Amino acid sequence: MDYDWQKLVPQLQEILDDEVASGRECGCQLAIYQHGELKLDLAAGYTSAERLQKVDTGNLFPIYSSGKPFLAAAMLQQVAKGVISLDTPLSEVWEEFTGDGKENITVLHAISHRAGLHLLPKTDSDDELADWQLMCSRVANAVPRYAAGEHTTYHALTFAWILGEVLCRLLGKPLQKIMQENILEPAGIDNDMFFGTDETSDRRFALIDESGVEPRPSWHVQMMHNPVIRHACIPSFNGCGTAAALAKFYAALAGDISGCELLDKAMLDEATLKLQRGTKSSVDENAWYQFGMGIVLGGPVDDRARLFGHGGAAGAEGLYDRKTGIALGFVKNRLLMEHPDHPVRDRISEVLALPIRHW
Repeated sequence: MDYDWQKLVPQLQEILDDEVASGRECGCQLAIYQHGELKLDLAAGYTSAERLQKVDTGNLFPIYSSGKPFLAAAMLQQVAKGVISLDTPLSEVWEEFTGDGKENITVLHAISHRAGLHLLPKTDSDDELADWQLMCSRVANAVPRYAAGEHTTYHALTFAWILGEVLCRLLGKPLQKIMQENILEPAGIDNDMFFGTDETSDRRFALIDESGVEPRPSWHVQMMHNPVIRHACIPSFNGCGTAAALAKFYAALAGDISGCELLDKAMLDEATLKLQRGTKSSVDENAWYQFGMGIVLGGPVDDRARLFGHGGAAGAEGLYDRKTGIALGFVKNRLLMEHPDHPVRDRISEVLALPIRHW
């Protein structure tokens, strides 16, 4: 599809500025690649509810669940290399992950949210949540809520430990290092996307504006304003990055970035061309959780695979649209009671003629 980017850039900037001026948004970034070429990298608004410091394109925003496809891609790389199979039971790699039917959970079940381990094990503090080995031990001892493959149920937090610990044991490295070496560095986004920030990168962090939601403090703030959580590596919910890094990840995933192919086309197609449903899951065509392998298929009902990506709890999203060749990253820091309905995203999509997504 042909776009007139010379006209679209100011039009999209005006949308961001208007949303901030109206008070509906606090700060946001929007970046778009098309066929591997960066077309725009925009910013608007402020880094906190106090509106004292303006956002620039280098600020890091919490992306929450928009980070899940990064972890999924790291696992799919190993599948493509033959290091592990989609049909491999997790217990073959993670010997403690057994009992109560967990020995039947395969990589495919885990990556497509069909493991039945969607409930967060009991934790008493953020320190415990950030303790990788402790959380993996609790997940390994958890009792699935249903048999492997029966239902599709979003694994909002546990996704990180279930897939991540298998990767750690396969490759003999900490997950943060695996993500860095296999995803962030090859895509050229290691300075702008973090699964575990440090004190230096924290200085670029845009704070969450929770002024529009109740009750307060929200869990979003309790999580991501806490350095203990931010400095851990929990890719199901604690990623921090720029819109440009999010967009470039999808451009690299699709093979559009010269010299960087995070997944070969066959593996990407296998992960994104077919819905992975539970054997007893009801079909709800209006639900957002239409999963491929760790990635949501967000195209129209008659062409789900046209667009794939993932949204995040505060309104971030990353996506790739096969029809237009657009890889888009969007991040924001103001919480809305209407989540996952974010009018600014709908306005952007209408201008770009993209399917509307509420994920």
